[in-house]
Amino acid sequence: MGISFSFIVAELPIGREHTVPPEAVIARLADDGVPGGTAGTAGTVDVAGAPALRRAYRCALDEGEQQAALPTRRVDYVIPVPVDPGRWISINFSTPGDGDVDSELTDVLVELFDAVVGTFRWSDE
Repeated sequence: MGISFSFIVAELPIGREHTVPPEAVIARLADDGVPGGTAGTAGTVDVAGAPALRRAYRCALDEGEQQAALPTRRVDYVIPVPVDPGRWISINFSTPGDGDVDSELTDVLVELFDAVVGTFRWSDE
């Protein structure tokens, strides 16, 4: 059995025109909850010594999607760039796990992703 997952890092266009304190942006995103109104968690965590948003949720199939696709477990981190107000990055993880988004294996994959994000550091180089 193979294990599949994706891990994507991207820059987000949050607050480029108006500098907003990172804590305010994170609080607003946490209040908005998880994408699509699905059940999950959204809250503030520490990443590389700064506040960040962590959202964790399950993504089920929408009506009309391919029947062969599997539900996925997703985790998103939204992190401000410390020396450049208005710049943000998003680190996203998605996996169908072993086909059961609530299995022990899927939980381990999410924990591994969280551990990887926990090693994140900024560099001036």
